[in-house]
Amino acid sequence: MELMIFLFVFFVFLAISSVMNVLFKMTEKKHWGISLLLSLVLAVITVAVLGI
Repeated sequence: MELMIFLFVFFVFLAISSVMNVLFKMTEKKHWGISLLLSLVLAVITVAVLGI
């Protein structure tokens, strides 16, 4: 159950960062990598803080 919540939060953050990448025209490969890592870190922190 915790894995499903983590994946959901990860994909939400990934969707938000992807939209922001496209809006700010940061579509280089390194920007996508940074947004992927940032989404991963934010998902881990969010799930840890919520204590689910």
